[in-house]
Amino acid sequence: MHNLEVQELIRSWYEYLKLQKNYSHHTLDSYLHDLENYLNFITNYHATTASINIIAGVDIRFVRSWLSERLRNGYNSSSSARAMSAIKNFYKFLEKNHDINCHAIFSIKNPRKQKRLPKALLLEEVTESIKNLEEEEDSDKWITLRNKALLILIYAAGLRISESLSITKQHLKNQEFIRITGKGGKERIIPWIQIAREYIELYLTILPYHIAEDEPIFRGKAGKKLQPAVFNRELITLRRHYGLPEHLSAHAFRHSFATHLLENGADLRSIQQMLGHQSLSTTQIYTKVNPKLLESAYDKAHPAATKSK
Repeated sequence: MHNLEVQELIRSWYEYLKLQKNYSHHTLDSYLHDLENYLNFITNYHATTASINIIAGVDIRFVRSWLSERLRNGYNSSSSARAMSAIKNFYKFLEKNHDINCHAIFSIKNPRKQKRLPKALLLEEVTESIKNLEEEEDSDKWITLRNKALLILIYAAGLRISESLSITKQHLKNQEFIRITGKGGKERIIPWIQIAREYIELYLTILPYHIAEDEPIFRGKAGKKLQPAVFNRELITLRRHYGLPEHLSAHAFRHSFATHLLENGADLRSIQQMLGHQSLSTTQIYTKVNPKLLESAYDKAHPAATKSK
């Protein structure tokens, strides 16, 4: 347990990230977990509760010891890179708002992240997954229909699971596009796909709960807002029951949306905008998944290639 001064610093930092920086709940929870890991290491390292003076007085050797401890405990480089970002963020907050300085922390480079390529599903696997959902004999038909509507929406629009679960009846009023608020409060517009609308509207006709216009429409069995973890658990059951790929998840359907668009000639800029990526370099990872897409684009568009045919 941290002393009261440190607890107050943590609370004020958390509120700052939540209210002023508009960080997502997922990022907030991750950053808080990383800070707790760091402070617990301070306590064990110094054999005393972490105080403001100890936090401010850490040196390069201490930070490297903490990162080494994480490595021994099985944390990968991506996880430690995020943790290091969280700790630096905390110290920047202390410096800016509480005049607590620790220059050593900023001289440490973040561990290099492992580049993991996204795993997309084949079109046949997407079709099979949706078909198998139709055959599920859930005692509540509306849940089966909810799962199918949600899966089609993610694949048809490339939404994050959190974005899909934020859909309200108000989103259905516009017949042409979905206006989504994504990471960092940034808004983007995605064309409505008719089949996604149809299944959502069909789901709403048999949903046993009253939903206000501005409330999320996807609900759990008890009527509360459906949580991402609950939906992904149902997908795990689905893939194991039907022998589908182990990487089948809500996020895999978002990756499949981008990959299949690219395979069918969509340009990276358009895909970037629909996915809500801040940087094009993030979207470019899909060209590494299937390098033949670049060869195909070259053959179709480059004058030297077209003239040689």
